[in-house]
Amino acid sequence: MTKFTKTTCELITILSISALTACGGGGDDNSAGGGRGGTQNGFLTLSITDAAIDYASEVWVQFDGVVLKPASDSDAITLDFDPPMTINLLALQGQNRLQMLINETLPSGSYSWIRLNITASDDGVMDSYIKLIDNSVHDLNIPSGGESGLQIIGGLEIIANTPTDMTIDFDLRKSIVMTDNGQYSLIPVLKLINDADSGSITGTVELSALTDPGCPDIDPATGNAIYLYDGFNVTPDDVDNTGAEPVASAMPAMNNATGEYEYSFGFIPLGKYTAAFTCQANLDDPLTDDAITFSKTNNINLSNTKTVSTSPLR
Repeated sequence: MTKFTKTTCELITILSISALTACGGGGDDNSAGGGRGGTQNGFLTLSITDAAIDYASEVWVQFDGVVLKPASDSDAITLDFDPPMTINLLALQGQNRLQMLINETLPSGSYSWIRLNITASDDGVMDSYIKLIDNSVHDLNIPSGGESGLQIIGGLEIIANTPTDMTIDFDLRKSIVMTDNGQYSLIPVLKLINDADSGSITGTVELSALTDPGCPDIDPATGNAIYLYDGFNVTPDDVDNTGAEPVASAMPAMNNATGEYEYSFGFIPLGKYTAAFTCQANLDDPLTDDAITFSKTNNINLSNTKTVSTSPLR
């Protein structure tokens, strides 16, 4: 496998994200009261966050722009990123996120769908790629027809003269699949979350759970994840598109100040959830039904937009 070193130009791309202005769609109608054909405008701030995976140290994805389709008969609005955003999604775990659009002026009303334009192909260019924990680097490839997976249906409403803050959750645990020939495919699993109706969950995992005899190895820092399920008292299951499917996942990490293994979920829609810990997450293949063992579960009631702390998982 050819080794790859990240170039300075990509670092500049990341550092310049905060100064990036998306182009297209709006013309000169940048006032809140103006718009196409007299339509009033609102403002969209769109961020991206990630659910992590166990076997990678970096996952870089090249985002070329955002396309939004009004529910009316209006044409889709394309906002191109110039230059493209090359983002390490693994840096956006838990309550971390990155803004892709900041107060972008858009016509008010409902939108049928929103799509992220991504460049990811197995061509050796390394526009989108995964770096494994063994330091090997592999192209990420969107299979033929896979671009439909970048599209999120519904969920976006722009209010006239009002800022709207939304976050796209890019679930890497479900989105990256290794094929039989060793290629890494990107089949994005995305959901759109209204920041005003979401909150955060934090907690700890007891060391005894990390070193349980049923774990695949003796290293308490590997293979660990907390899966979050919609509803109370859910019997946890692996990621396989059947049975109970986790709506989010998080990886615990040692807090050197407290000596505890802590985890956090950010931008979770308000509601009732079940959290379950497994030290076998590295055995979870999203394409197969795996016999993953989970610990005792915790019920979590996320009833407001503040952070909810839960009892330790064991």
